[in-house]
Amino acid sequence: MVCQFCEISNEPKYKCVNCDLILCEGCKIKIHTKIKKTEVHQVLDLKEFSNLGASETIRHLDLKDIQCSIHNAEQCIIYCEDCKILLCAVCLLESHQTHTLAKIAEVYHKKVKELQELDSEIHQELPFYTDLEKELKKMKSVENDQYNEIKQRILKKESELKEIITKQRENLITELDKLWKPREEEISTQLKETVEKCDVLTRNKTHIEETFQSHNATAIFTASGKLDNDLPTRPVNTISEQKLLFSETRNLENTKEVFGSVLIGPECKITGSFTLDIEKSIYRIQTLENNTNILCLYNKSTIKSFEFKDSKCITTSIANDTEVDIIDWTKTQDNKSFFTVIGSSEIKCLSTFTSDSKIGTFMSISPLYARGIHATNMTNKNILVGFKDQGNNFPLQAESRRGILVYDYNCRHMRTYEYDTNNQRLFTLPGVITTNINEDICVIDITNKWEGRVVVLGKYGNLKWTYNGHPTINSKNNFNPWDIVTTSKGLILVSDYANNAVHMLSMEGCLVTCLNESHGIERPSCLNINQSSQLQIGCYEMKSRQSKLLTADISC
Repeated sequence: MVCQFCEISNEPKYKCVNCDLILCEGCKIKIHTKIKKTEVHQVLDLKEFSNLGASETIRHLDLKDIQCSIHNAEQCIIYCEDCKILLCAVCLLESHQTHTLAKIAEVYHKKVKELQELDSEIHQELPFYTDLEKELKKMKSVENDQYNEIKQRILKKESELKEIITKQRENLITELDKLWKPREEEISTQLKETVEKCDVLTRNKTHIEETFQSHNATAIFTASGKLDNDLPTRPVNTISEQKLLFSETRNLENTKEVFGSVLIGPECKITGSFTLDIEKSIYRIQTLENNTNILCLYNKSTIKSFEFKDSKCITTSIANDTEVDIIDWTKTQDNKSFFTVIGSSEIKCLSTFTSDSKIGTFMSISPLYARGIHATNMTNKNILVGFKDQGNNFPLQAESRRGILVYDYNCRHMRTYEYDTNNQRLFTLPGVITTNINEDICVIDITNKWEGRVVVLGKYGNLKWTYNGHPTINSKNNFNPWDIVTTSKGLILVSDYANNAVHMLSMEGCLVTCLNESHGIERPSCLNINQSSQLQIGCYEMKSRQSKLLTADISC
C-alpha cells in the first residue's frame, strides 16, 4: 500500500477514521494536521486496528453518520424507544413525535453494556457445559469400553465351552444389555442436551465477539435484537459414573453356572457412627424379625439389646446368664435366637428378650463341639451347625473331625459336609456360617489364629470356591475374616479384622469392592444387615479404645 495523500510513500502507518484515508508519517504531520477542521479527526496507528479499542472508536464516530434505512439521503438523529429503531428527522416528523425518544449515543452505550454483561455471563457459564460435555463423553467411552470388554470375554468363554453354553451366553448378554442400554441412553440424552446448550452458548459468544470486532455501530443494535439473553437451565442432577462388572464363575464342574454374572458395582456410603456406651468390643449383632437389635460383646459378657440415640449406641441387658462366650449365633423366623458357645456341644436358645430372660438348650451334638450356626429361612428350613472334635484347634491331626452338620427344625440329622468329591477336607475350623440367595452355604474357615478364608458350598455340599483375600487389600496382613453376611442381591460381605476392611464379593467369589479406612473402618469384628437392608458394622478404635457401631447404605 502507498500513502493515499502523497501517493509516493510506501510506508503507510496511520489511518484517519474521519477521512477514511491511509497516511504516511510525513503526510500525517505536515499536511493532514494543517488542513482546516482535520485537527479534530481521529487518526489511529494501523497496528491498533485489530483490537477492540479501535473498533469501539470507529463505531463511536460512526454513530454520527448512520444513514436512515428508509430515507437514504437522511442521517439518523434519534432513537425511538417504543419502536426500537433509529430515526432520521423525516421519520420523526412523519410518525414518531408522540413516542418515547432517546439520544442515539445513550442507547448505544446502554446496549453495549447489555451485550458486555451477557458476554460475561456466557463466559462464566460456558466452561460448565464444555467440562460436562467432556466428562460425559469420557464417561460414555469408559463405560462403553467396559461393556465391550465384558462382551468379548463372554464371547471368548462361549468358544471354549461350545454348544452347551450358547444359551447361557445369550441370556447373559441380554442381562448385560438390560444394564447398559438404559444407562447408555441416559448418558446419551444428557450428552445431547449438553452439546446443544454448549453450541448455543458458543454461537452467541462468537456472535458477540464478531459484533465487537465490527466497525459498524448498527451491528450492536442488530446483535442485541437477535441474541437470546436467557441462558440455558443447568441440569438439576448430572449423571455420576457407575461401574459394570463381570464376575466369572470359578466352578467349571457345574455347567449350570459356566459364565458367572454381570452386575453394577455397588455404591457404599457410611451414614452413621455410634459409640458404644460400655468399654468392650462388639462381637456379634443380630436384628430380629420384630426389628429388635441385639448384640453380644467380645470375651464373656451378657447379651444386650441396643438402640441409637444421638451419637451413642445405648445397650440394655436382655438375659440374666453371665459369662456367655459366644462363637456364632443365628435368628429364626419365629423370633428365636440360637447360638453356640466355646467348649460346648450344646446349641443354646433365647426365646424372649427381657432382662430376666433365660438362656435354654435347644439341642446337643455331643461328642462333637459346636462352632458356627445358621438357621435357613428358605423353602427347606434347616439348621447348619459347624463342628470340631474335642482335640486342639490347631494343628489338624489325621483323625481330626471338622465340618458342617445339617438338621431340620425337629433336630433330625439330615446331612454332613466334611470332605469334597476328591476326599479332601473342606474345613480347618468352621466358624461363622450363612447362606446366600442361591442357597449357597458361605463359611468362614479359620486356618490359624490370625488367618482364615471363605469356603462356599452349593446347597448340597459341593465345593464351589474359596476366597483367601485379595492382594490389593491383604498386602501387609493375611486375610483375617471374623464375620460374614449376604445381601438381598447376593453379594457376600466379609469383615477383615486385621486389615481394617470389609470385602464385598460376588456370588462367584470375585472381589467387587471394599469398605476400608477411608470409610472409617477400623478393626471390623461383626456385620449385620437389618430389616431396612442397612449394613451395621461393629468396629474397635485402637487409639481411643472405643467400640463403635457404623451404619452404611449399600446399593446391592
